[in-house]
Amino acid sequence: TVGNRGICATVLFSGAALSDSPVGLAAYILEKYSTATNIDYRSLPDGGLTRRFTMDELLTIVSIYWFNGNVANSLRYYKEHFRNPFKLFSLNRYISVPTGYAAFPKDLMRQPKEVIEMMFNLTSYTEMESGAHFVALEVPKLLADDLIKFVKTIPELIT
Repeated sequence: TVGNRGICATVLFSGAALSDSPVGLAAYILEKYSTATNIDYRSLPDGGLTRRFTMDELLTIVSIYWFNGNVANSLRYYKEHFRNPFKLFSLNRYISVPTGYAAFPKDLMRQPKEVIEMMFNLTSYTEMESGAHFVALEVPKLLADDLIKFVKTIPELIT
């Protein structure tokens, strides 16, 4: 999200602060789950968190980050990505490996099909009916079915 860009500039300080406060860590993670699920949820009093996730799922996610102490390490990805967000998508090379893309309607990082086709050997593209950034938790069956569909498009994988 846009807020991650600010956090990235001071990833070491943010990581230390989030590692020092379980409530701060929970607030940070839950805001991401609210915003990345549906940006409109930000205006709801509860962030719309239980519309897609159970409280047990959310507390498990927060607990994993808190008890293993790796929130600072997980922030490093955002620092590296947002330093040059288009590095991965540089148009000077074409990826010929068969690629599948599931376009989830509420995903904040969704890319147009035409952009993906310019950069990748797109063999499977699906406009999904629901889902956002955390699809494996939100709509696991939809994701699994699409992965199976993609694998079937690659003859070398079918034995």
